[in-house]
Amino acid sequence: MKREEDEISLLQVAQFCLANWCLLLSGCALFGALGLAWSLSMPDVFSAKTQLLIAEPIGAKGGAALLQSDPVLKQAVEKFGLAVRYKRDSESEAKLALLNGHLKVNVVKDQPLEIMVTDPDPAMAARIANYLADLCRQQILGAHITEQGRKLYVLQGRLTTSRERLKQAEKEVRADIQSGRLKLDSTAVQMVSGFASLEGMLAAGDTNNLDSALMQIKMELAKASGEVMVLPPDLFTEVRDLYYHRALTQELARQVQQAELVASQDVQVLVEATPPLMKSSPKRSLIVAMASLIGLAISTLLALVLQWRRSGRLVLSAEK
Repeated sequence: MKREEDEISLLQVAQFCLANWCLLLSGCALFGALGLAWSLSMPDVFSAKTQLLIAEPIGAKGGAALLQSDPVLKQAVEKFGLAVRYKRDSESEAKLALLNGHLKVNVVKDQPLEIMVTDPDPAMAARIANYLADLCRQQILGAHITEQGRKLYVLQGRLTTSRERLKQAEKEVRADIQSGRLKLDSTAVQMVSGFASLEGMLAAGDTNNLDSALMQIKMELAKASGEVMVLPPDLFTEVRDLYYHRALTQELARQVQQAELVASQDVQVLVEATPPLMKSSPKRSLIVAMASLIGLAISTLLALVLQWRRSGRLVLSAEK
């Protein structure tokens, strides 16, 4: 019995479609044509993608928050003149247009941060994406908030202090030499500089070159061969400070250079954005298909209303 009812229902559907095929086809074709015209009026849009690998404790989530912050968006708007490009009256509106309509940031746990920028110009989309990625990288590295970044910040502070003290020591020694108070032969200079350099390396935490430094000092002591060099304590301290801070500054500069290389690995651009060859939108075939389905649904509803009205007239005629 149920099977017969299903067959009757299918038969009724087929009869309905045959009776109203002209209306259904017309509605589908009309809306499909409107969808096609609308899609053709839409400009092609291209999407450029780049990926950033960000170390903890920042991670992809922190990088995404930084990218969508007001200062970063403002710099991008000013850099590329997006207020004019997006036809907005102010930079604030341009920032909102970039954030809501042209920038997409994908955050997946334990995955690189994906930055996607859309624009009618594929080259511009790639430029904006790369700029935002580089800006985000520089902001994170400049803030020294990763583990290696904090180590670099400490080393940079020590290097700045050591350079200032070195300048002061050079100034004092130069003044004493010019006044004639300080006179050193080459042997004395080498001995003082050797011991001071050893102190500087120890203060900088470098233990890799201690053996060679000690060997050099032993050689200088052997050259002195018992010569007595009398130097007032205050002048000796000045010379010692000069070579101490010189060695310390050189060693800290080397450590800072190494730390910068290590810290730069905390935020890496894995994939640089390139101008896309294929557009990402509009998907015209999908728009036409959806418009045709909408037209079919509307024409079906209209056909049902017309059929219901015809059925109502037939009932009234039969009653009369």
